[in-house]
Amino acid sequence: MENKRAFSRLGSKLIGISLLGLVLAFAVFYLVSSVVGPWLLYSERFSGFWKSRNEAAVEAYQAYVTENRLSVRQAVDDTDGKLASGIYTIMVGTPMPAEAVLPTGGTAAVEYAEYGGVGYSITWAGLTETDVPHTASVEFVMEMHPIQCADGVLYISVPSAADRYAGLVRIAGLLLALLGFCAVMIPCIVRLVRRIGVLSRETGVLMAGNLEHSIHIEGRDELSALGEDIERLRRSVAARLAGEREAVSANSRLITSLSHDLRTPLTKLTGYLDILIYQKYRNQEEHDAFLRLASEKAAQLKNLTDQLFDRAQVDAPEAGLEHPPEIVDGAALLGQLLAEQGHDLRREGFEVRLPALERSFSLYLRTEDVVRVFDNLFSNFKKYADPAFPIRIQAKDGPDTVTLRLENRAKAAPDRSDSRGVGVPTMKELMARSGGTLEASLSEGVYVSTVVFRKHRES
Repeated sequence: MENKRAFSRLGSKLIGISLLGLVLAFAVFYLVSSVVGPWLLYSERFSGFWKSRNEAAVEAYQAYVTENRLSVRQAVDDTDGKLASGIYTIMVGTPMPAEAVLPTGGTAAVEYAEYGGVGYSITWAGLTETDVPHTASVEFVMEMHPIQCADGVLYISVPSAADRYAGLVRIAGLLLALLGFCAVMIPCIVRLVRRIGVLSRETGVLMAGNLEHSIHIEGRDELSALGEDIERLRRSVAARLAGEREAVSANSRLITSLSHDLRTPLTKLTGYLDILIYQKYRNQEEHDAFLRLASEKAAQLKNLTDQLFDRAQVDAPEAGLEHPPEIVDGAALLGQLLAEQGHDLRREGFEVRLPALERSFSLYLRTEDVVRVFDNLFSNFKKYADPAFPIRIQAKDGPDTVTLRLENRAKAAPDRSDSRGVGVPTMKELMARSGGTLEASLSEGVYVSTVVFRKHRES
């Protein structure tokens, strides 16, 4: 409904402006031809001027008759002379008795008419009898001027000189009316063309690839509605492209982090297999323990590779996660992970002080996420911690959270050639996904990692 109204606005506007232009044109024509023109041509202010022009015309005709020594009959029948040229009226008269009739050779005559108490035989030069009005309809409404001919007096009526300019006044009225119509329509058309040009330039910017450029067209008609539609389309396309870029970026980050996480369990699996292959265990119990750890790391590698494969086929950042969050025994899980990682660090020659988690509590998380976080943290100890200093791990059991604080002395010049810079950001994302946090800082050679788990409360 809004589109229909917007469409009708421009059409109604053009029709209204056209009607306004026509009204103005008619008004101008009427004003010029019926008001201003008659006032200029027939007002008393100019009557003296037109009278002098008429008198000059009578004098000129008198000079013409005298110069050619025309008789009354010759003047009446002179259709090629002044009377036929339009300078003077084609109606002439000669005073004679009422019963007298002029011959009508080449003319049409009315038998008799009176003007100022004098009877006239009226002749219209160049007309036939059928074109002449009845005698009773002949009235003298113009002044008669005597012309002295060679054998008598001829009376002629000279039209006002102003009549000859009435046609020019009408032409001027038509021209001014046309100018008035154009004065109304042309600005409207120019503004419309300008708005179309602006819209064309705005869309040209979008076509050049700048989707950040907003479209705004003034007005409340279909052109502005078209601009709004293009603006909505621009925002939609920009939002879709931004979403696609974010999805690709999230895919890239997760795939990179998973690829990075593959290295830690793979290294451990290789170490456990070396122990078993070269029989570095002391008894059957150690053999079984290393075999079990190798199996766990192989399962972890399978889980990570499955996620990596799934993530390569989906767009959503959260898609492809094999296991949903679950409620776990936090004390048992964290205690087991700390014991396992501490044992590995001791085997590498590090001194580790592990905390004891005595109270039982629940966590709501993905177990594989926590395993990945611990693998990354303790793998960094092996790479960057100074074995000459102990690794301190403290646990704080609060009412709503469990906080682990890991502190180590960093090597003076650690080898970071195999670092990709994705470990800590990945761990932060994994902890945030489970409702926890991870913060890391390095100050005066001491590296501190703080891991906070939020406890799960039964509803």
